[in-house]
Amino acid sequence: MLQNPAIAGWARRLAGVACVIALGGVSAPVGLAAASAAPSLPGGCEAKPEWIESATLPAAATDPLRSCFADPGQAEATLSILNDRPYAQLITVRGTALDLAESSFGSALAETAAGLLAQASAGHGVSAFLLGPGDEAKLAVDRPPPGAGREIHIDPAPDNSFAVGAQAWALLSAAGKRLPASTTGCILTAVYGTLSGPPHPAHALERIKACVDAAGLSAHAQRLLRRLAVRPLSDALFEKVIKREGSEPYPARLALWIPPSISGPIDSAISLGPANFNVPGEEKSVEHLTATGGSPPYRFYVVPEPGQAGVPYWFQLAADGTLILEPPAEFAPFDFFIEVVDSNGERSYVPYR
Repeated sequence: MLQNPAIAGWARRLAGVACVIALGGVSAPVGLAAASAAPSLPGGCEAKPEWIESATLPAAATDPLRSCFADPGQAEATLSILNDRPYAQLITVRGTALDLAESSFGSALAETAAGLLAQASAGHGVSAFLLGPGDEAKLAVDRPPPGAGREIHIDPAPDNSFAVGAQAWALLSAAGKRLPASTTGCILTAVYGTLSGPPHPAHALERIKACVDAAGLSAHAQRLLRRLAVRPLSDALFEKVIKREGSEPYPARLALWIPPSISGPIDSAISLGPANFNVPGEEKSVEHLTATGGSPPYRFYVVPEPGQAGVPYWFQLAADGTLILEPPAEFAPFDFFIEVVDSNGERSYVPYR
């Protein structure tokens, strides 16, 4: 694959990353004076919802991830998170799956990256998203079904993965729309791969280079992209980012504890409508579930959760009843239950076929 001096030079830079990483944990701290002027969190921050028992949300001006609740609903809460640094941050989510149907991101690239990282994380238990410099995310946190508690941690990725994510963002930003969607997905899959085992940044960056090589770009586009990539995929930038992250005075940890709620009795008077949908292959559709009977407001859950026991990953139901279907061209038949919970905790199960 390394067929000319330009690519060979790129490979040498990637190989040098391994040396940088050995020094990353003991590098002398680098001050944050060069950081760009910090944007402010948007107005409208509200109190923690009553169904979340405790929340640790960094909000000081020096915090790399500033956050607050923007909408404390009964079925879901919206958590506003701001990247307060002049480089992209790769952020992990543990304890819950990202509800992309109800979340939003401050840039088109962040939104695209979140969707592709969600595909890469399917079945792995750890979600991730990228926030560019100054980007804001509004993450929907679904209230768990009755009887279930949840401990959620939203943290910057470990140093090696963090720096690979920052470099991938820099490359994708520089490339703009020059890369096919499949190449962008390949690059972000390589980024996610650093989270699933011991992160080897040189290997991850080689995989990113392989993604670009396989993109089928014209010779002119390849030359242009290599020139764009000189800065993003250099060990100098890698070292700069990892030193900055290692010098943060306080870790940017976000944590939520949602205690188990009482599971009420089955109420046959609660009914769901509509209960059946046509699911056309390769077409995205959005439905909004409603319910009658019982005491509103209602919450809606898939039993079992998507990705388990045959429920497909592309069937996404938010607790407020927003249902997003985005199936592949062909898929196997499936059936399951939708649980409706009213404001008193009383429940009803409706079969979906």
